Amino acid sequence: MVLTLKYQTKAQLLARFRERYRTATKRELAKLAAWLYDRYIDGDLTATQIRNAFNLDTQAKWDAFRVKIQTLRDQYAAIDGAVGE
Repeated sequence: MVLTLKYQTKAQLLARFRERYRTATKRELAKLAAWLYDRYIDGDLTATQIRNAFNLDTQAKWDAFRVKIQTLRDQYAAIDGAVGE
């Protein structure tokens, strides 16, 4: 999915996203993490853009955050795809 913005820059989008992510709870947080990781994997957002928005000023912080959002994405996908017997 290509990220097409009309009325804001990627930096503005990420600033708003960061605030929403900061205040999100449980399932919403996992959903937001999944969206963010997918945009990163698709190349719509770069590591530098995400690092700047989330104040991840070292490689170690970025690596930990990337693993966290990837894990949340995978867990969200598992829950979202679960079905009963």
